[in-house]
Formats: sequence, structure tokens, C-alpha cells
Amino acid sequence: MALQALRREYTHHTERIHAVGNGTSLRDAMLGLNDGLVAAFAVTSGVAGAFSSNKIVVMAGLAEMLGGAVSMGLAAFASARAHREFYRSEEQRERDEIKKWPEHERDEIRGIYRDKGFSGPLLDQIVSHITADPTRWRSVMMREELGFGAEVMEPPLHSALTVGGAYLIGAAMPLLPYLFVGAAAGILISALTTIIALFVVGAAKTVLTSRPWLRSGLESMAIGAVAAIITYSVGRAFGTR
Repeated sequence: MALQALRREYTHHTERIHAVGNGTSLRDAMLGLNDGLVAAFAVTSGVAGAFSSNKIVVMAGLAEMLGGAVSMGLAAFASARAHREFYRSEEQRERDEIKKWPEHERDEIRGIYRDKGFSGPLLDQIVSHITADPTRWRSVMMREELGFGAEVMEPPLHSALTVGGAYLIGAAMPLLPYLFVGAAAGILISALTTIIALFVVGAAKTVLTSRPWLRSGLESMAIGAVAAIITYSVGRAFGTR
């Protein structure tokens, strides 16, 4: 029974790797969307508060949108690559230790499952089952000894494109109204559409968490609104409008 439970645990762990992979892409998309919405909303509101020219607002918004997308994309690339390199280095270290000092590593497995309450012949069976397969052995050591969960090595370029692309989409929403209406009306339409979008993105983030969707949506709305109010107030105070 204990060995069957261990097999189910290992199978569940490998299934979670696929789930985490999907969750990682969704997390990157949510990050890019949310940051794009807030940053562009704040910039366009500030510039619109300072100047009555739509051209200035649009140019400032475009500069922020492109600069922010590139910056976020590069940061995501560097972060994903660093995470991948660290995980692989730890995995290689475990692989080498299992080859060089198998008895020591086997004793570590024994200690891990002894701490879980197993003992006697059952503990011996568990240790034998885990160490019979080097891949399973390494996976258990990565999870139980080093604390790595269901890790997924997302390609850095994929992460960069997801974050950067989502940022562009998010940043475009506060900017679009200024392409079709005057600055005065653009502020109102931009605020309305962005606040709604922030609520939707905030609520959607709860797919990755257990937080209440209403609270998460309202928090995202509040953050965007506060940022826009501050920049708009500064623009009105020091601008030429």
C-alpha cells in the first residue's frame, strides 16, 4: 500500500509539471497585461493632465508602451534563464552526488522518509523502490531535500515574448481612446475602459490563486486609479493645459 501511495505521489508530481507549465505562461501574461495597463494609464493620464494636445499624449503613450514592453520582456528573459540555469545546476549536482556517493544519498532518502514516520521493512521497501530508478531518485531528492516543486523550464524567449506581448496589449488600452477623440474626452474614456480592464485582469488572476475574485479585481482597479490620479494631478499642477 505504501509503495502504491509513493507511485501515485510520483505520478501526481509529473502531472503537476504540465499544469505548472500552463500556469507559468498564464502568470507571465497576467503580469504583462497588468503592468502595461497601470503604467500606460498613469503616463497618459499625467500627460493629458499637463497638455491639451492629443499628439503629445499619443507620442508619450507610444514611447512608454514600446519602452515598457522591451524592458519587461528583457527582464522576463533574464529571470527565466537564471531560473533555468540554477535548477539545472542543482539537478546536475544531485546527479553527480548519486553517482559518486550512492550510499550517502541513499541514507538521505532513508532519513527523509524516516522523518515522515516510516520504519522497519516498510522503510527499506520505500528506499529500494525510490533508488531503483535514478530519474525518480533524483526527482525525489530535488523535491524533498532541496525544496523544488513541480518545476518547469520555460524557454526564456517564450517568457520574454509572453510578458512583452501582453504588456503591449495592456498598454494599448489606455492609449487607444486618444486616437479617436479629443484629450478631454479621451481622459474619461481611457479611465473607464482601463478601470474595467484592470478589474477583469485582477479577477482573472485568481485562476492562479485561491483569493476571492472580487477582492482581487477591486485591488487591481484601486492600484491603477491611484497611479493615474497622482500623475494626472502632477500634470495639472505643472503642465500648460
